[in-house]
Amino acid sequence: MTVDDDFGGLINRATTLWRENFGDLLLLSLVFALVAWIPLANVGFAAGYTRQILKVARGGKARPGELFGAWDCFGDLLVYLLLVVAAQFVLMHVPVFGQVAGFVLLVAITPGIYAIVDRQMKFMAAFRWSFETVRTGFVNWLLAVVIGGIFAAAGALLFGIGIVITLGWGYLVLALNYDKGAAPRVIIL
Repeated sequence: MTVDDDFGGLINRATTLWRENFGDLLLLSLVFALVAWIPLANVGFAAGYTRQILKVARGGKARPGELFGAWDCFGDLLVYLLLVVAAQFVLMHVPVFGQVAGFVLLVAITPGIYAIVDRQMKFMAAFRWSFETVRTGFVNWLLAVVIGGIFAAAGALLFGIGIVITLGWGYLVLALNYDKGAAPRVIIL
């Protein structure tokens, strides 16, 4: 369990992409923040946001209108997230160990979210792939989740609304880490 030699390069690349696409990411994050409060639909909007971040990570331009076009993975992503929420609910009732296990679960399921959104992977296949991906690269995924979370939330220090400034930065860290070990295109159950 060692850190990939290029994890620092990944952070630098995320920062460079964030700076180069600042205006587009700001607008994308603002639109996302305006619609993310809508129950259930927010899952589809989060998928659209994630796809746009992946597009930027791969050298494309973020298009806020495409935030509304990721419904093809909605069902699998919804089931995936509902199962995670149920597990987190159970774990939060276990003193001390439950909170640690809940955080480890968060790290373990993160790649699966990207695989569902990016490759339309089915939710059970996404769990298996995600756990295997994190098992073989735990330290990198742990760092990506922690550092990406810090970057994404840093803007909240600016009266909360600043999160639209830094959200894309944190997501770029996760997207670039996902792309290092991206899931296969087709997974059949």
